[in-house]
Amino acid sequence: MNSPEWITILLGCIACILNGAGQPLFAFLFAKIVDAFKYCSNSERRHQVFISSIIFILLGVALLFLRLVQYTAFAISGAKLMQRIRSKAFACLLRQEVAYFDRPENSSGAICTRLSSDASAIQEMSGARLGNICEIGFGGEINFDQVKFIYPTRPTSVILNKFQLNIKPGQRVALVGTSGCGKSTIIQLLERFYDATSGQLFLDGIDIRQLNLQWVRSHVGLVSQEPILFDLTIAENIAYGLENVSMEDIINAARKANIHQFIEQLPQGYETKVGLKGSFLSSGEKQRIAIARVLIRRPKVLLLDEATNAMDSQNEQLVQEALEQAQTEDSSRTSLIIAHRLSTIRSCDLICVLDRGCIVESGTHTDLIQRRGAYYKMLAENNLQ
Repeated sequence: MNSPEWITILLGCIACILNGAGQPLFAFLFAKIVDAFKYCSNSERRHQVFISSIIFILLGVALLFLRLVQYTAFAISGAKLMQRIRSKAFACLLRQEVAYFDRPENSSGAICTRLSSDASAIQEMSGARLGNICEIGFGGEINFDQVKFIYPTRPTSVILNKFQLNIKPGQRVALVGTSGCGKSTIIQLLERFYDATSGQLFLDGIDIRQLNLQWVRSHVGLVSQEPILFDLTIAENIAYGLENVSMEDIINAARKANIHQFIEQLPQGYETKVGLKGSFLSSGEKQRIAIARVLIRRPKVLLLDEATNAMDSQNEQLVQEALEQAQTEDSSRTSLIIAHRLSTIRSCDLICVLDRGCIVESGTHTDLIQRRGAYYKMLAENNLQ
């Protein structure tokens, strides 16, 4: 892990070797002085002692400089090693599920202490073993197999109870139900904010817990009810988290998200700052920028968590058009939608009605209307039939 500082370490090693050579040199100079007192005349003795004294002084100054180089070189390499270890450890902590931070032993103070003590404990390690990760393609098939989930902070409340759902690649699936029925929890499990209490969640037939977390999230795009924007330019927000993104890709993503025309009307265009948490923009504009940020990543799975909630009709229409574009752009893209307005999910391939963590009814919009069950009652309550 210290390989980037090999030049610094090499300088430190050379300084150590020269410092070690200082002791024999001192012994040799002492021998020369003793020899001068024994075999030389007074004038020669004075000359030899003077020369030896000058060499002593120069050697002392040289050893002082070499000792400074030695300690400085190893201090720099050691500090960078510690920084690298702590950065990697902190990055691993950030990739943990949300439930990890709910535990008392993982409080902010405990994590800070761990970052400090653990890095110090392994400072003497020369390297770390790297795991070999086999990259595989992701088709977009999702399968919930008898999934049960309980939040760690609410052990008496069962959110999902033997939840069973199979989503085929390219399918558009909508989840509807009353508040607290477990809709958002399903998305949290797919993002691996939490792991299932029991049962299994499969992606293309592989247990999600066996897959690399970063790899899973790189194939999943989430558009939530409250989009998160940073105090950067519009272009930087769209490309956030990606490297070497061309302006052409950013503009194409903005066009698909139905926000390009608005951006072009701004004085600074894509270089316009959005303010802290996007405070300079309306909710609809923030949401469309968030959609563009998802589209530029070309995710295989698109998660929409009440993306048009709490919007006026004009903004909702613009955002809904952008969402439909995002879902239909790639025919192989799997979409999982949580909707508060049932009119936005009529065209979905499958609509699942949830109640108390279970699917009580599923089918297309037409099928569910004909059954006159829970979905029909929800439509009647919203006066959308």
